[in-house]
Amino acid sequence: MSIDNVNPRLQAVKEIESLLNGNDHEPINNGDAFYKSLLGISIRRLGEIQFHLQKYIKKPLKENQNIIKANLIIGATQILYMRVPQYAAVNASVELAKIHSPHHVKFVNAILRQLTRDFKVENIQNLDPLINIPKKIITRWKKYINNNDLQKIAKQLLVIPPALDIALSGQENIDVWCKNLKGDIIGKNNIRLKDNYGKIDNLFGYDQGAWWIQDIAAQLPSKILLSSVKPNAYVIDMCAAPGGKTAQLLTNGLDVVSIESNLNRAQLLKKNLKRLNLKTELIIQDANKYKPQKLADAVLIDAPCSSTGTVRKNPDILWRLSAKKNGFLNTLIPLQKSLLDSAAMMIKPKGVLIYSVCSLEKEEGEDQIIDFISKHSNFKISPINKSDIDVTHESVTEEGFIRTFPYFSEELGGMDGFFIARLEKTH
Repeated sequence: MSIDNVNPRLQAVKEIESLLNGNDHEPINNGDAFYKSLLGISIRRLGEIQFHLQKYIKKPLKENQNIIKANLIIGATQILYMRVPQYAAVNASVELAKIHSPHHVKFVNAILRQLTRDFKVENIQNLDPLINIPKKIITRWKKYINNNDLQKIAKQLLVIPPALDIALSGQENIDVWCKNLKGDIIGKNNIRLKDNYGKIDNLFGYDQGAWWIQDIAAQLPSKILLSSVKPNAYVIDMCAAPGGKTAQLLTNGLDVVSIESNLNRAQLLKKNLKRLNLKTELIIQDANKYKPQKLADAVLIDAPCSSTGTVRKNPDILWRLSAKKNGFLNTLIPLQKSLLDSAAMMIKPKGVLIYSVCSLEKEEGEDQIIDFISKHSNFKISPINKSDIDVTHESVTEEGFIRTFPYFSEELGGMDGFFIARLEKTH
């Protein structure tokens, strides 16, 4: 088998090894459809695949043998879930083993041939979908998410491809764009594409700069801010890249300062805004060190977080986080606290602070706000009303927060999990 034929599988094996090691995700520039399908299925059904494989592995593989485990996972994915001839899947994995684990070629061959003999696609055992979420994450979530909702999250994880949301400027005719993009209207200025949408830069109107990609839940923080301030308000977007929230604010006529500490992400923000024909005052520095020339009417913090709410689009995130040795919130919680403390000093009295995270973890959401309020007597929770948002009214909590889950609007393809709070500076 030529290396050209092996390469997509080899890349997929390397990506699964990275996931098992708990490494941060580094995108691979591979547009190969087979690679994307192979990797997507293997990650979304990783729990199932490992369940089936472990029947044949008498002695558990060690952590330093994750490359072997990854090869078995990629091979099993093709055998169990893809229209790949089983002999081709086995042979490909054997060829890969010769490259990266030559002492385990016979082992890989034996395991996958046993799997092939015992399983036919139509006879795969139906397993609890929760098996595809790491036990460490399930244990955490069970403290504040009931089992029925956990099941819904797990089922949403299996949807391929995840729905794609296209945000439009309020000045655009949404009906015309909906027809041209062949999508569905969700909310006031959002079009959803549910399947077969292909590459984003090939979509209708990409070069016109009239729309940008932004999950419907990710649009809510800016929408809530816009409902809270007067026209032409002066606003600071503290963690601005990749630019969707800044774009929302700019297209609604606000005076925006966008802060981004990461140079590469700042360049991405500039590129995205240039395509949209929008300009912002971009500050490339640590948001905690920024000293505004004047106090803002509102500050938006879409804080760095665990991103567990984005599992529909990033199914690898839960496995990467669960593999980390020292927990995954240790550095994020202090950073979020410092951003909140810094934002408090940038806002004028009667001003508004919007805090959001694309996380399902209470420590990053509700707990952060409760702690902040307890230490800042000049701030109070300003309850978010259903009238402040245009979708998912079920997301408004008793406390006046927003809490979306990946299965919300599941009949339309779901959405990202977000926590959002609105605070007012009283004096």
